[in-house]
Amino acid sequence: MPYTQVTFLLSPADPWRDLLTVELGEIGYDSFEDSFTDPIGPSGELKAYIRTDKFDEAALSKLLTLREPHVSVNWTSLEIPDRNWNAEWESSFQPIEIGRHPGDHRAEQGGSSGVRIRADFHEPKPGFAHDLVITPRMAFGTGHHATTRLMVEAMLGIDLKDKTVCDLGCGTGVLAILAERMGAKAVRAIDIDPGAVDNARENLVRNGCHVTTVEKGDASTLKGLSFDAILANIERNILLDAMPLLSNALSAGGALFLSGFIPADRHLLAARAQEHGLVLAEQLQEGEWALLGCRKP
Repeated sequence: MPYTQVTFLLSPADPWRDLLTVELGEIGYDSFEDSFTDPIGPSGELKAYIRTDKFDEAALSKLLTLREPHVSVNWTSLEIPDRNWNAEWESSFQPIEIGRHPGDHRAEQGGSSGVRIRADFHEPKPGFAHDLVITPRMAFGTGHHATTRLMVEAMLGIDLKDKTVCDLGCGTGVLAILAERMGAKAVRAIDIDPGAVDNARENLVRNGCHVTTVEKGDASTLKGLSFDAILANIERNILLDAMPLLSNALSAGGALFLSGFIPADRHLLAARAQEHGLVLAEQLQEGEWALLGCRKP
């Protein structure tokens, strides 16, 4: 099937390249050529791909008019012939290793620590407590994005054994899978994108998960439910709007991890969380992305 390649020239590049990627995904763009984590300086290029029959120039122009005044975005489009997308993805995908640092006492003593996220065509590597096999199929959450890595780091800092966990905006399901591997007794993964729901279910099978379920939905799905931990790696405005639901669904003493926003917006999330009775805990940052951890007294 033919695809249309849209090349964006952004200035400044970060964090707007990642934000634009999320927004493009919401209007049908399903793959992006360069690595999310490679720095590209004050200006840079992003190539996004969409099936030609779904390419809507008017929708794209409308999205780009919502940029902040100081952000410059220019773009060009080009229809390209069929390509073996899976083969190209496999050639560029590299395993991600999180939470296993030089000098880690568990590693020095011959133990295992940290998380390794890989594709099924990569060989396992000893020394990691959790080996996750993920096939994205264009869904968000391989571990290559800073926000996913931040969420994993935060999860490794708490005890999830015999806890109930919700992964809201689950994407590939990588965080839900990790929660089950960390001993959670029940995990509920939720995503608004039907493609992500299907992909997450495939990855659950691939990782031998038995206590995790995946469903299509949004924050309203949390009404009437209760969890010991909630993982919400979404987008700032959605997090702000969903805070009452997130707080109500969090058990006393429970942990809420929020990511998907830039450090400059942390104060907005913190104020909103406190407004709904949550206590601030973790504050993590990687590059232009941030994480906020909260607890419910």
